[in-house]
Amino acid sequence: MSTTGTRNLSQKVKAFSHLIVGDPQLFTLENRIFNAICAIALLIIAINVPYNYITGLTVTSFIFSILVLAFAGIYYLSRYRKMVNLCIAISVIMINAAFAINYFYSGGIEGASLLSFTLAFFLTMLISPAKQYYWWMGLNLFTVLGLIAYEYYHPDVIPGVYKTRNDIFADMTPTYIISVVVIFVGTIYLKNAYNKEKKRGEEKTLSLEIMNTEKSKLFSLISHDLRNPLASIQSYLQLMREIEIDPQNKVQIETELLYVVNSTQEMLYNILVWSKTQMDGLNVNLVPVDVAAAILPILKINKMAVAKKKISLDTNIDASIKVMADINMLQLIVRNLVGNAAKFTPGGGAIFITTSRKGDKCLIEVKDSGAGIDPSRQVDMFSLKVRSTFGTDNEKGIGLGLFLCKEYTIAQQGHIWFENNKEGGSSFFLELPLSD
Repeated sequence: MSTTGTRNLSQKVKAFSHLIVGDPQLFTLENRIFNAICAIALLIIAINVPYNYITGLTVTSFIFSILVLAFAGIYYLSRYRKMVNLCIAISVIMINAAFAINYFYSGGIEGASLLSFTLAFFLTMLISPAKQYYWWMGLNLFTVLGLIAYEYYHPDVIPGVYKTRNDIFADMTPTYIISVVVIFVGTIYLKNAYNKEKKRGEEKTLSLEIMNTEKSKLFSLISHDLRNPLASIQSYLQLMREIEIDPQNKVQIETELLYVVNSTQEMLYNILVWSKTQMDGLNVNLVPVDVAAAILPILKINKMAVAKKKISLDTNIDASIKVMADINMLQLIVRNLVGNAAKFTPGGGAIFITTSRKGDKCLIEVKDSGAGIDPSRQVDMFSLKVRSTFGTDNEKGIGLGLFLCKEYTIAQQGHIWFENNKEGGSSFFLELPLSD
């Protein structure tokens, strides 16, 4: 069979499994196991209805017919109403009661009833919660031992149902085969389900360990990178107190310090936003947002950074575009993209911000004339693994901005990516759905 054929068959089997037992995204493991067991029980009981009738066990055939109807209702309640706990209790009690009645019409201890009780108990252990194990074991033992004791002291209550030796073999053999097959299938299914859950848990644990490691590295970088701007401010204040600074140098130093403070403020803002997200989760408020009204104030704030490096900031903003977005998230993304462009664009360079329509999407492009992005860093650009590098004017960050951009873009059902330009520099693209 070709690879495509195998894949299609696998997809069909998976779809059929989800149809019978439920989608793992919507149903708990316990609910899926019960649905599977219930479906198997329905099949086995349905097969036994005509088989018992043919072999002369007409009362057993009638009891199994009732069980078919009952299990069909239980399966419906569990699979489509998710009333799994109620269904477990009803099915266990009903099965024990039905097998107890059937015990008197299927040869008693000489018949296949004990095998049926054993199989029922195994299935009960598979589907019931751990806290109910002792209750169901007690019910099974009480029922079976009670029936055996009653038959022992009143042997006449069990009519002879097997007319010939062949009838005994015809009843016992398939019951044993069914029991073994069901135990085998049930065990395999349970082990597979357990292994999948275990693997999923291990993957989550590994992911958390990696994230905690990255967080530790990130906070280490934060503590280091905050020292420089604070040290600069401290040095300036000490200098002002100790000596008289001429007006020209004072203006230059204050301009430098203001730029440092603004960069540090941007860094701290990213840290605070990320920390709040880690504690409270993402709270997204998607509303129609005027793109021009949202990003133009951000560009005005960034004018100091680009003016200091004599970088031209050109825009082509379509004032008619509105997107479905969270305005705070959108502004944070644009602020980080423009800030990064200014950081890695040399003096005398240029930054271009444009917006345009692309089908039912809005495309925001932030293009710079810098050196572009090193191929060795491109894979991890939007992750916590990326390590911030110094800008063209020795600007320093912590590598958190692009990670937040990615997280917030996904939260707004958008897409973000970058490209190195042939003529030099790089372009970052932000795509968000239009509001109309």
